[in-house]
Amino acid sequence: MTTRRRFIEIMPLAGAALLAACGEKKAAVPEPSAPAPVTVPAPAPSVAAPAPATAADPAAAAPLDEKSEKAVGLGYVSDAKNADTTKYKTYVAGQVCSNCALFQGKANDASGPCPLFAGNSVAAKGWCSAYSKKLT
Repeated sequence: MTTRRRFIEIMPLAGAALLAACGEKKAAVPEPSAPAPVTVPAPAPSVAAPAPATAADPAAAAPLDEKSEKAVGLGYVSDAKNADTTKYKTYVAGQVCSNCALFQGKANDASGPCPLFAGNSVAAKGWCSAYSKKLT
């Protein structure tokens, strides 16, 4: 049976061994002072996730559906002129996705990625309640 003191001595070594096994660079792990080495199971094989669309490739992401759960939750509309001004009192004319701090497309792109709607592109003329003016 392991004592609490022994457990506290082993834990930093186990954490370092786990980091060394999972990281790309092999870090030097100090030799444990205990006679029994700590074994770490091999990490499970990972499935590569598709890379999110970047500002350079706005066409790679599907356009955001205004009826999707996230879009409805944030009041997203593909044309800011159609924003629900009674529900979203923060809307001010001139606020559009292209001049929002979260919009990752270029200034002249018709659409671009937004981190709020990962995997989808938003219309540059769109708007949502998370609008935050881009600082220049």
